[in-house]
Amino acid sequence: MQKNEVPTLFIPGYRGNRLSFGGMIFRLDHYGLGTKAMVVRVSTKGKVKFEQRRSLKTKNPLIQVLFANNRDERLEAVQLGKVLTMLKQKYQVKQVNLVGHSSGGNIAFNYLTNTSAKKSQAPQVMKFVNIATTFPGKEKDGKKLDPQLSILNIAGNIWNFRTDGGIPLDRDMALKKIVKPYIKSYQAKIISGSPLTTYHSMLHENGEVDRAVAVFLFKNGDQVPR
Repeated sequence: MQKNEVPTLFIPGYRGNRLSFGGMIFRLDHYGLGTKAMVVRVSTKGKVKFEQRRSLKTKNPLIQVLFANNRDERLEAVQLGKVLTMLKQKYQVKQVNLVGHSSGGNIAFNYLTNTSAKKSQAPQVMKFVNIATTFPGKEKDGKKLDPQLSILNIAGNIWNFRTDGGIPLDRDMALKKIVKPYIKSYQAKIISGSPLTTYHSMLHENGEVDRAVAVFLFKNGDQVPR
């Protein structure tokens, strides 16, 4: 397994809460793939509170980000920038990974393509995992991305109907055209199955998704049960 001290931030989608990524973070920690290190809470007024559980100088630290105002993607993207800046200032974090589900992917993407964000004051984003998100952005948005960025795009396909019940497969896969020419690497993984495991809001509870995330971020997902 790749062992490093690059924290991974998990960003939930519309009306997301601690349950959204709580299960995945627990499983990655439980199987020794990462360490649940911190919960970051952002108030409706943008005040950031760090609840540190373990040192960030540990094996693959995992950070859960929770927004009190969890229905405004663009505001949350700005607040994510503040969280990242504070991680660098307060904890000397130099690099991070981002994982977003549904509109959480849009929040991350909005931050990554926001040229007004003071990214020099924030950790460099090395890897971004998108899970089940539409991308209405234009191809020119890809030019704003860090050329050192690597992206994994995960989408659900219920019974080969080319949808996860919320996001059409082609709209999720549109990300490739936007980003691939401008970044270090792009890969996509389509998760096929029944609504019980592949429905939009169930993808972050899917063991196959856990493995894909672990392999992409940490170079190992063998401990995750099949």
